[in-house]
Amino acid sequence: MALLPPRAPARFFAPGVLLLASLALFGEGLLPGRAFFFRDVLHYYWPMQATHWRLGVVPQWNPFHQGGLPFLADIHSGVLYPPNLLFAVLSFPTAYALLLVLHHFVGQLGLYAFLRGKGFERPAALTGALAFGLSGYVAGLCNAGPLMLGLAWMPWVLVVLQSGLVPLRKLAVLAVLIALQLLSGDPQSALYSAIASAAHVAWFAERRPQLVALSGAGALGLLLAGVQVFPTLWLLTESTRGTDAPTYLASWNLPPPRLLEFAFPYPFGEYLGQPQFWAWGMIRGPSTVPFALSVYLGITVLVLAALGVRRERFSGFALTLCAVGVLLALGQKSPLSFLLAAPPLSFFRYPEKYVVLVALGCAGLAASGARAVLAGVSRRWLAGLGAGALLLVGLLGFTWAQPSTAVTWATGLMGLATGDGSHHAVIAGLAARSLGTSLCFLTGMLALAALASRHPTHPALPAALLLLVAGDLLWTARATVFVGPTSLYREPEIIGRLREEVGSPPTRLFRQDKPLKANAPPSRSLEGLINLRHYELATLKSNLAGVFGLEEVTSYGAVELWRYRAFMDVLAARPELAARLYGACLWTTSSAPGSTPGEGLVSVLQGPNRLDVKRLSDCPPRLRTASRTTAVPDQSEALRALSTGSVDGLENVAVEGGTSRSYAPAQVDAVELGARDARARVVAGAGGTFLVFATTSYPGWAATVDGEETPVLTVDGALMGIEVPEGTHQVDFEFTDPGLSSGIQASVAAALVLALLLVLSRRSTGVADQAEATPRPVEP
Repeated sequence: MALLPPRAPARFFAPGVLLLASLALFGEGLLPGRAFFFRDVLHYYWPMQATHWRLGVVPQWNPFHQGGLPFLADIHSGVLYPPNLLFAVLSFPTAYALLLVLHHFVGQLGLYAFLRGKGFERPAALTGALAFGLSGYVAGLCNAGPLMLGLAWMPWVLVVLQSGLVPLRKLAVLAVLIALQLLSGDPQSALYSAIASAAHVAWFAERRPQLVALSGAGALGLLLAGVQVFPTLWLLTESTRGTDAPTYLASWNLPPPRLLEFAFPYPFGEYLGQPQFWAWGMIRGPSTVPFALSVYLGITVLVLAALGVRRERFSGFALTLCAVGVLLALGQKSPLSFLLAAPPLSFFRYPEKYVVLVALGCAGLAASGARAVLAGVSRRWLAGLGAGALLLVGLLGFTWAQPSTAVTWATGLMGLATGDGSHHAVIAGLAARSLGTSLCFLTGMLALAALASRHPTHPALPAALLLLVAGDLLWTARATVFVGPTSLYREPEIIGRLREEVGSPPTRLFRQDKPLKANAPPSRSLEGLINLRHYELATLKSNLAGVFGLEEVTSYGAVELWRYRAFMDVLAARPELAARLYGACLWTTSSAPGSTPGEGLVSVLQGPNRLDVKRLSDCPPRLRTASRTTAVPDQSEALRALSTGSVDGLENVAVEGGTSRSYAPAQVDAVELGARDARARVVAGAGGTFLVFATTSYPGWAATVDGEETPVLTVDGALMGIEVPEGTHQVDFEFTDPGLSSGIQASVAAALVLALLLVLSRRSTGVADQAEATPRPVEP
């Protein structure tokens, strides 16, 4: 059963094939003038990395988004993930694409190593690795880079877990892998590793040593990443991620009809292709496009998986992953939904993500099936494959002959609405295309299995199997990879003029998203989507202003502070007041007819695409004084006072835990605003004054008056303020992440423990080697 040319170095062949697969999938993003841009790549990951390196190597506070929020503590930023240093030396599009290719390759190589460790031959292990790496879900992670980065280390956790390393060294290496996943920007990947490892422990021997290694590695890995984890735990309690989990369960579940997509590519249409996706009604989430752009596992992979099921531990392990993955991905419709509402699963959104466990389990079974095919399958299995192919032929013929009836029956079974029936022909065409594609590859698998049963030693069989599986998966996976021009990452012309308007100290931007969205071009094709992204760049869609050093109040992200969110929700009908309170003097809106920019706004410049930049005629400074404070017990009372008008938020402010009193006029000058600090000279009259700092309140902000620390109070439900005594004073605000100090201590302590474990493991290995080398006395 030869796979390699006689002189080919076998040890390099498998990595070469896997690297070629990664390049075939994502390599276009490395070409000059090409860039990934879909979903959060342009709107979130680019601004995040630009902000990171604008603020420094380890930034603690982000002033560019949402009126200020923690940066290091946002675990999705991946500040401390070593490979992200590429963003400091390469352009964002190049660094992003390179990280994708390398991590995709590393993940495939890890699964290959795991399968080899389980005794699979090279062709079978390669088949399993490709089945995982080219699956629809994994391919779609190119639009969510950090998720690919974290996922790359999951197979390696299994590799180390099953390895013959001495216990202390195994624990140490596992801890490093877990820490890398926690730092990657996708901590959920560590949860995937935990679930896969738990299945491994349940099905394979030496359960106790595995449990000890996993438990110790989990604790040590958390501490190693403590410099990231501890600030994140603080942020979790202050963000909307700390709210009730059931709200997340309703968002981006895997709809049961999409289970068909495991075997049939895009049966409901493509999202940017023709004919287009039509079953929008079954998608529940932030958009009508599902999180998983594809959940196609491959008809060839599923056939191999069915052939690979055996009465053995490995099959039980793989089937467990498949079952758990499906049940968790179904979300609210799953009998395991109660687990999704409990920690640690409740920390993560979008149950559809657990499809990755299904892909991993199927890949393992496919490796077992590849071994069976290459050894020659029985006539009974060939007959089963032939029957499956004939069934698809029958379904395809019925769909062509009776499209309306076929659509009515199929959608009725799935509970999907198709309107008045005018689109039945299009829907039937989509179904026929999907069935036809699967039929072609199933026929190829049938032919290959038949050849293998007659000539099991034919040297071309392993290569043919790899090409068939890769072709099946790439045919669909490439449709989830969207690449556009690098012009999407150029500075728009409006930026230079905006910088002049912003001035120093800087004012913030407030984006009126609704009128700008109303004038956006359509985006139901790749060309249309690229045009839309150009429009969004030119009109500074939320987050993009931060790329160019401009602060925005109305941006969005993976994390929102609950104080900020509640504040913006209460004042949604009064955006001018929200802008004034945050010191957002500049508004970006549309000059199109019908747009209502609001009161007190004066146009200052016009941009392309009907972009209209306006300035508030009366914009309060970021450091300002109030003439009266009204004491309130909590945020809800503060926001109620704002919404009812009992306080105006400017002259009369609501202060949580403060006192109700009046103040004489005061003067604020010599203002300096930094990334995580602010200072000013305050001249207060008799009785002192109350100084408001228009930045989102968060633990870790400290204030001093002439070097003496003073309490920081929450103002108007979201901002900060302090009392300043009468006289002339130097006032300073500074932010230090409240979890940073303890996190550094935890990471240093864990690093010392890790070093000790490696030293001890080396000694124990040396002792064991010496014992084996010592000659034993010969018995008489």
